[in-house]
Amino acid sequence: MGVREQGIVIRTLGSAYDVQGPDGVVRCVLRGRLRRQRDGPQRPVIGDHVEFERVSPREGAIVAILPRRTALVRREPLDPSRAHVLAANLDQIVAVFAAVPEPDLFQIDRYLAVAEANHLLAILCMNKMDLVEDRESFRARFAEYEALGYPVLYTSAVTGTGLEALRERLQGKITAFIGPSGAGKSSLLNALQPGLALKVGSINPRTGMGRHTTTHSELIPFDGGYLADTPGLRDIGVWGIPPEDLAVCFPEMRPYLGQCEFSDCLHLEEPGCAIRRAVARGKIRRRRYESYQRILIEQQVAWGGLHE
Repeated sequence: MGVREQGIVIRTLGSAYDVQGPDGVVRCVLRGRLRRQRDGPQRPVIGDHVEFERVSPREGAIVAILPRRTALVRREPLDPSRAHVLAANLDQIVAVFAAVPEPDLFQIDRYLAVAEANHLLAILCMNKMDLVEDRESFRARFAEYEALGYPVLYTSAVTGTGLEALRERLQGKITAFIGPSGAGKSSLLNALQPGLALKVGSINPRTGMGRHTTTHSELIPFDGGYLADTPGLRDIGVWGIPPEDLAVCFPEMRPYLGQCEFSDCLHLEEPGCAIRRAVARGKIRRRRYESYQRILIEQQVAWGGLHE
């Protein structure tokens, strides 16, 4: 048995993995049980801390995955009983949305709930602000998120607006950029660190949706930390927690948890619901509560129709 070293997976390339070791990047394959479970839950992902053994100065084999501090998961659209870990040991996510056309607030709520479910700090980034005519009114529409404690940044990869504020948030952190296709994630990464030459997508004129541009997962070194550029995040969901725990993913609902008449309250039509009372009194925004209801329905379907 060779000498084991530790490193972090910075790139996945099919059956190969680039591991940042003590003295540079080592191209690794899987060994032993990891090789047999390559498509299972223990498949290495970017951000994983691993143990590896070298077979040459720049080649090696991953022999163990160290315990994960956090994991960002995506459910399988055709089989909601399965989950795929997309990135491990992240510190935060930046949810990027294009300012034009104006983003769907439910979609924003869903991505923020994903961050909460994965115990990750969430930063909301409204990109392509160069296309917004009335910026003051636009910002006012997103003040509710700032009131909930979510940092909201307004950026433009074209003009450079907001890039320094975003850069400060990224320093020394491992950050995943998530959000719908066409929001400008790759353009932002290129603007933050010129020379990356990431492929930039275009908008499909027929559907109005962006084309996927990232084909492999990668951690990009950035100012003492890493930026995660990861495909497959469009289907990300919060199905990994029980439906009865979804309210925890809405910060404004937390003060009322445990105050409902029934301990298993889902905060829908149950009598004596403290959250519904808070909505009626204006303590919780009705629009956010409606997002909660829609996400709960998604979870019930993913969990096989529980609590129907």
